[in-house]
Amino acid sequence: MAKKKRKVRWRRLILLLLPVFLIVAGIWGGVYALSSYFEQKHREEIESIVCPEDLDQDLFEQVKQNALEGSDGDEKIIKNINAYSNDILEFLLEDPDRMDFVLHYPQRDDYEQASEMLNVDLNEVPYLCQWDLQWGYTTYGDAYFYQTGCAPTCLSMIFSYLLQDASVTPSKLAEFAQENNLYVSGTGTDWNFLTQAANQYGVNVERIAVSSSSIQEALSEGKIIVSSMVPGDFTRIGHFIVLAGLQDGKVVVHDPNSPSRSEKLWDLDTISSQTQGLWAYSN
Repeated sequence: MAKKKRKVRWRRLILLLLPVFLIVAGIWGGVYALSSYFEQKHREEIESIVCPEDLDQDLFEQVKQNALEGSDGDEKIIKNINAYSNDILEFLLEDPDRMDFVLHYPQRDDYEQASEMLNVDLNEVPYLCQWDLQWGYTTYGDAYFYQTGCAPTCLSMIFSYLLQDASVTPSKLAEFAQENNLYVSGTGTDWNFLTQAANQYGVNVERIAVSSSSIQEALSEGKIIVSSMVPGDFTRIGHFIVLAGLQDGKVVVHDPNSPSRSEKLWDLDTISSQTQGLWAYSN
């Protein structure tokens, strides 16, 4: 008898709960269908965007594909694609870490005035990025600073630390280079800038031999090095980086064009094999 009563209670409970389950399942199904509908409409909206005539088709398609794959930043760009140039899209696609900087490209005129002081800790050689919004959209030479400003950014890292002076910004050094005709149109910053700027700011500088042993010796003595790089791990054309010190027998690199490369420690031989010129700085 008791067993029959329990079966009756279970049947009643199931009958009571069944409508609830059906309602929940219906709601879930409706939400899923609605979500799928909006997702499809979203894809169709992105897919319907066509490449402007003045943009490179391949660059456009890469950004569009990234947007379709769920990149919020690329979606914002593709929906406002007429506000972007080939140069800035290529710059982004080389390194997704640049997304926040690139998203400000349509408002670049708001960033024409460079910061006059660094906001960094000068107890160690600071890391500065040439595509920082504080100066990246200013003009240096025949392009934007984010494209051409590696040398002034390198010396700003070094001089601000050695002099303990936060006013020695990348833009101040770029201004010095331009005033002294040390920027070569179509080429970049003249190597003479690396010595003339040091003389101007009262910092000791010396050219050292391009070798692993020279790098190790200078860094062991507490000197800070600017290295002119050939195509390889750091550049496709030419580039300046800072060798800020040694750690566990490897080189601490401050690459003004790549925070991610600057987070790694580099083998001495890797650096020296891709270097065409070295300048060591000290007080």
